[in-house]
Amino acid sequence: MNIQRIAQNEDCEFLLTGRVDGDAAHELEVQVLAAIREGFKRILINLAGTTFLCSAALRVLLQHHRQMKSQGKTLLVSRVSPEADAILELTGFRDQILEKH
Repeated sequence: MNIQRIAQNEDCEFLLTGRVDGDAAHELEVQVLAAIREGFKRILINLAGTTFLCSAALRVLLQHHRQMKSQGKTLLVSRVSPEADAILELTGFRDQILEKH
């Protein structure tokens, strides 16, 4: 997996490519926590290039989505690949964490 970070004003977007397995989920969490500490009010996780999400990755997304929401901030998933979309739909998290257009 590769993570690219794009920060602009109060928004931070992470572009993920490849498989998000256990090690990659840990790296994603490290980067999301850093963005939260830096004070971003909106974090987007772009999954357009993602081919797989493990359960640890789903935990990172859901846990930090809930944490930021409780603080009046936003963490959402955007631009989902068909593979990632199928996993989000199967787990029931799609409607909770997917950015609405």
